[in-house]
Amino acid sequence: MVVVISAKDSPSPFGKRLAANDKKTRDKAVKALGKWISKKKDFTHLELMKLWKGLFYCVWMSDKPIIQQQLSETLSSLVIKVPREAVMDFISTFWQTMCAEWNGIDRLRLDKYYFLLRRFLSYSFRTLKQNDWDLETINEFSKVMVNGPLNATNTKVPDGIRFHLIEIYLEELEKIVNVTHSGEVPTAHILQPMFHILGQTINGKVFRMVAEDVFEAILKKTAAGEENGSDQEADLPVFVRTENEDEDEDEDEDDDREHDTEMAGDNDDEEEDSDDDDEEEARSKAEMEMEMTDQGSTTFDYDLVGIKERLFAVGADKETVEQNRRKVYVLYKTYQVFCPPEEDPKTEDEDEEADE
Repeated sequence: MVVVISAKDSPSPFGKRLAANDKKTRDKAVKALGKWISKKKDFTHLELMKLWKGLFYCVWMSDKPIIQQQLSETLSSLVIKVPREAVMDFISTFWQTMCAEWNGIDRLRLDKYYFLLRRFLSYSFRTLKQNDWDLETINEFSKVMVNGPLNATNTKVPDGIRFHLIEIYLEELEKIVNVTHSGEVPTAHILQPMFHILGQTINGKVFRMVAEDVFEAILKKTAAGEENGSDQEADLPVFVRTENEDEDEDEDEDDDREHDTEMAGDNDDEEEDSDDDDEEEARSKAEMEMEMTDQGSTTFDYDLVGIKERLFAVGADKETVEQNRRKVYVLYKTYQVFCPPEEDPKTEDEDEEADE
């Protein structure tokens, strides 16, 4: 539970120490934080925002890839230590902080923050698992993500965060679910933030990413599993790009390049790292990728019927962006092919509406 009180009534015992220049001071603060956070029951919004501000700069000050990865793992694991009544506020303030600080991160520091986002998402899914995939908890989590980093229309959410989450969402979910029990996980509910984006985004590139990296990817995994693990991909429809969508994507890419150029210009001195540092970082990234390799299987049992029904609901929703509606129905009809008719009876009226 979060209680809102005034700043002077809410001192932060860790903020300055977490962002200290001295590594030993930061390490002691992080260690003490884990014990403190597991015992504290009530958090104020201000406490959590100050805490994540300090942790953000704790990551900022960390150097060497191995140290950065260990720190990201430690900070992300705090999610499963926070009392149940405060965990969603803890997750929410993390994303508020990341979105607010993201555009100030220079290009040379981006990788470690991307890794932090990945680990934090993973531990968030572990929280859902610890609560036995309770639908109320999943809905609370979905609400946090929809109101935060996966909001389809909030211009204050950096595209870098939104794109990264779309890319890793399935991957991180599959890593923490035993594939033999995956059919018991309400995956259609967990994907609610992605349904939100399909219906509400006006960005063609974002829509395609969700359609291809999430919903088409699920069908490809399912098709591969049905073919005894072969790498052959399912015969899926390719979304036709309109000229306007291509222009929008080109503009997005131009903006990204301009941002990278500006950040690189501010950090020319930092690019003069030694060859030894580059080699060490390359080795570390390779090890990280091996550790993050998907431990799941192409036979992960997604709730295809539930996903299909929600796609139909998105397509039929009056609030759905009109330019997205037809494409959502294309996805819906593709899922129909993979859903056994006896498990998913649909009325003729619904099918006629999808054809329109």
